[in-house]
Amino acid sequence: MHKFFLALGFFASSVAIGNENNYMIEKFDRNGDKVVTQDEFLEAAAERFKKMDVDGDNSIEKTEFLQRYAEHSHSTTTESASEVGQRVFDKLDENHDAKISELEYNQSRLKWFTEADKNNDQKIELEK
Repeated sequence: MHKFFLALGFFASSVAIGNENNYMIEKFDRNGDKVVTQDEFLEAAAERFKKMDVDGDNSIEKTEFLQRYAEHSHSTTTESASEVGQRVFDKLDENHDAKISELEYNQSRLKWFTEADKNNDQKIELEK
C-alpha cells in the first residue's frame, strides 16, 4: 500500500520510507511554515490534475497519465515505469471507464494525505 501511494505521487524514487512527511512538506508547503495542511495538499492536487489533463476534458485518459508518469517517475524495481504506471492508473480508475475523473484523483490523493497524517489533525509536520 505504501509503495502505491508513493508511486501515485510520481516521485517514488525521491522518498525514503519513513521520510514521507518531510517529502510532502518539501513539495506541498505553500506558505513556508514547515506544515502541510489538508487544504494546501488538496490545492496542489487540483493543480496537478489540471496539468495532467492535457486536453482539458476534466479527466485523465490513460495516454495522458502514462506520459506524465513516465516523465516524473524513476523505477526503483525491476518493473519499468510504464508497467508501474499502468498498474497505478488501473487502481485510480475505480469505475474502469479508461479515464481518471477529478473525483477519483482527489480521493486517491486524500487517502495518501490521511495515511501520512498519523494524529488526524489534518496537518503533515516534519518527522523528527
